[in-house]
Amino acid sequence: MLKKLFSLLIITGLLVSVLSGLSACSDDSDAIWIGAIVTLSGNNSYYGNDMLNSYKLAVDEINAAGGVLGRNLRIFEQDDAGDPNTATTAAARIISRGVDFVAGGYASGVIIPTMQQFYDEKLILLISNANSTNITAQGFNQSFMINSPGSHAVVTLEKLLRHLGASRIALIHQGDDYTKNLADLVTADLPSSYQIVATELMNPGEADVSAIVTSIRNSGADFVYWCGYHADGSNVIKQLRRGGYDGHIAVGDGSASPDLIEAAGEDGEGVYVTSPPYVELAEGGDKFIADYTKKFGIGPGAYATLSYDTIYLLAAAIEQAGTTDFEAVRDAVQNIEYKGLSGTIRFTADREPELSNFIIMQIKDGDFILIEP
Repeated sequence: MLKKLFSLLIITGLLVSVLSGLSACSDDSDAIWIGAIVTLSGNNSYYGNDMLNSYKLAVDEINAAGGVLGRNLRIFEQDDAGDPNTATTAAARIISRGVDFVAGGYASGVIIPTMQQFYDEKLILLISNANSTNITAQGFNQSFMINSPGSHAVVTLEKLLRHLGASRIALIHQGDDYTKNLADLVTADLPSSYQIVATELMNPGEADVSAIVTSIRNSGADFVYWCGYHADGSNVIKQLRRGGYDGHIAVGDGSASPDLIEAAGEDGEGVYVTSPPYVELAEGGDKFIADYTKKFGIGPGAYATLSYDTIYLLAAAIEQAGTTDFEAVRDAVQNIEYKGLSGTIRFTADREPELSNFIIMQIKDGDFILIEP
């Protein structure tokens, strides 16, 4: 009797498990799936996890408000590990999953190799953070850049240079799609009243940059613009200051991170940042910070506003289209005007933001403050 009862309990348990699994599947049977290609491991994992958290927060809020066209949003994330080869594998997994749309892209040199894959599958790609003009140069008409391109950073940089009265510029990049593109744009687009007196290449992870410091000091530069990522940016700042360089230092948006402040320490005091919209300074930022912190136990990072807006912009475009049909949603994104945490987003014919979202910040007393030239 006990054996029969025990067997019955096992069968019942298995049946409940199967039925609950079917129920869970049916809950998502009509979901709209977003593939997220983000950097969850490696040197830039802080940014990738921040992006994914921001996506999840937006998705949860949208679903709680009734979803999109009455359907829930779901995320299928894949780690690109900050590596182009890993990224193409991650893209293939996202495609195999049968997602409806794709979001992601922290580093330009990592997302660019995946763009052909998503184009071939007619998947709209919203690139939240990567902003090399090489992205839109690919010519894929379903790929949209949410972050302002490097050309907008140059305009912001020029405002800072005028504010400081600096005119002799030294550039340091790391040779990849984002950092070299930014250095090239500065060289090409700054007015002729400014002189590029040195352009230096620093290899990622290079410990000793004393030769670069010496070259910059000998160039007579009164302003150094670090075009690389924050992981190496703090090392550059330290060695410039400790090597006797006393001119102005600024870093690009790839280094707009509280981690830069901590790693650079006292040597970072006074350093400027041409930054993406910083959440602490954004309209509605206080609520976002509170909601994000409550959900994830940590505060949001530098690209949280752009990532959060990516999902809301997509949701708005789907609602406007009234369907998830590829061409209808693509056209809706192309013609959208969306006001989010990062400001107003609308696109040029090349699918770059028409309006710049860059701001200027400075490290002051161990924190970022807004500078308004």
